[in-house]
Amino acid sequence: MLWHWGQSNLAWGACGIFLAAGLVISAGSIAETGAPHAPGSPGVIQVQGAASTSVMVATALPSKVKTTANLNLRTGPSTAYRILVTIPQGTTVNVLAQASTGWYKVSYAGYIGWVSNSYVSIVSSSTPSTLPATVRTTANLNLRTGPSTAYWILATIPQGTTVKVLARAANGWYKVSYAGLTGWVSNAYVTTSTGTSAPSAPQSTGPNRTSRVVLTFDDCPRTLSSFTSTIKYAADHNMGLVLAPTGNCLSSFRSRYGVDLASLARAKGQWVINHSVSHPDLRPLSCSAAAAELGGSGVHTNFGRPPYGAIDASVRCAYDRVGMAIWTWSRDTLDWSTKSKSITVARASAARPGDTVLMHMQWQGFAPDSLRQIKANLANRGVGVCRAYHGSDGAGAVARTPVLLPSSLPC
Repeated sequence: MLWHWGQSNLAWGACGIFLAAGLVISAGSIAETGAPHAPGSPGVIQVQGAASTSVMVATALPSKVKTTANLNLRTGPSTAYRILVTIPQGTTVNVLAQASTGWYKVSYAGYIGWVSNSYVSIVSSSTPSTLPATVRTTANLNLRTGPSTAYWILATIPQGTTVKVLARAANGWYKVSYAGLTGWVSNAYVTTSTGTSAPSAPQSTGPNRTSRVVLTFDDCPRTLSSFTSTIKYAADHNMGLVLAPTGNCLSSFRSRYGVDLASLARAKGQWVINHSVSHPDLRPLSCSAAAAELGGSGVHTNFGRPPYGAIDASVRCAYDRVGMAIWTWSRDTLDWSTKSKSITVARASAARPGDTVLMHMQWQGFAPDSLRQIKANLANRGVGVCRAYHGSDGAGAVARTPVLLPSSLPC
């Protein structure tokens, strides 16, 4: 079957962001927007950017491919474009389009980008996967008369709406029913998850229900070696830290070193929460725009810390929308201001039982010797620190922490 794309032109800006008539996602926008238009003849979408590339919709476009190596997902169809995330080997992803170079446009973990066709295998559709009974929209999503953006828009389905699934096209789009209408929606902007509410926990101390102190570190480490040495020390000395890196930080380390800081920390029994993508004050943003800052390249989990601890009704709306609980702090060391190891250690060491202590990965508290002093000073006062994760039974060796935090941290 030929999928009709019409005569739309798709362009990349300087930062590799899609500015497409057909697939534009921005804060508060409608997914795969564009003026309604009738189906056109099969065509080629001209891509302009670092290198001119034609995105061709082929008759034999696979619906899914599987990665044969740890594979970079990029903003455009060549290695000239920046890396969004690394897809683990053996992961099956939905295919949205294919460039003339052979690269595939795919969706993965909330991202849409391009992967090299040299490191994927086509997943056979001879045994189709089970069709979900329903899907839920993750953005304001256009319902169209056919399975691509070339077809007329029938209605816009609000974000968070659950709709009944009737069929699925070879390119992954779902045929659904909504408000008495039957049409097609992009599979890139729906989820089969029924959605979960943000967990309930005290704002300043989060899911720590114990008398132990939780040491938390925001933002981004100065170097990879400082990060690995600190989380190794924490694991070796049975300390469970809570890290809140920004999405930009995670992307930077992936690009420079090919590592996922969140995964490294979890492997050492440490907890990781969201801290937005680019660390803006979320209060001036709309609920939709703030929610967008909590997704993207940021940590995808169920707890998050607003940048600067700045919270208003719009920020709360954003966290509710993405299903995250807000976790701030009960004791601030102001390490970013003092830039003093001794003062930071002293302030953290003065924590009360059950406190959440705020520090930052780029300052002096995030170092093996600082952790050693803080733990010892607290112990001298009869106060313990949160322990590293040892699995659901709390026994045995340090274990990898789950992506979603439990309602009560096993400190």
